[in-house]
Amino acid sequence: MHMKQMGQMRPRFLGQKREPGLVEAQYSFARTSGKQPLGEALIFGERRDSSEKFQHRDVMTIRTEYPYQTLRIQTGDEDPVMDLWIVYVPQDAEELTNRTFGLLSVKRPKVPGVLELAWPFLVAFTERIFAEDREIVELEQQAWRELGGDHNVEVFPVINALRGLLAECGVPAPAVNA
Repeated sequence: MHMKQMGQMRPRFLGQKREPGLVEAQYSFARTSGKQPLGEALIFGERRDSSEKFQHRDVMTIRTEYPYQTLRIQTGDEDPVMDLWIVYVPQDAEELTNRTFGLLSVKRPKVPGVLELAWPFLVAFTERIFAEDREIVELEQQAWRELGGDHNVEVFPVINALRGLLAECGVPAPAVNA
């Protein structure tokens, strides 16, 4: 069976912002190969290839304003083509499990009815992303418990800024005997 590659994206880190209660990072993307997924073409309202014309044109902004996260994608000064708001809510006092809540806004495509036709696919996509996020958070919590704390040696500045934000806004973790 032959599988078509649906596209490879290369991110470019554009910078970050750190303020009290806030961490923000911006990225642009370039398609390095493959075909553009249909859902992406519907959201952007055009078919795009890997030519220079479309490289690093869109900016994705990921912002954490504790305890909420947003993800916004826009092209230049145009209205965002996608805006996602998300929050993780612990379900128990030990914070071993959580529920993920989100709100997805998508710019209505120029062709009438396309959004309505694509909506079930957008819902399935976001539900899968939320389920993956929940699983990742719960695996991180499990690793914390099993290892007796966070033993990662992080070098990416945005992640270090995010860790600082969580320490600033969250409940202090108990001291770990190393």
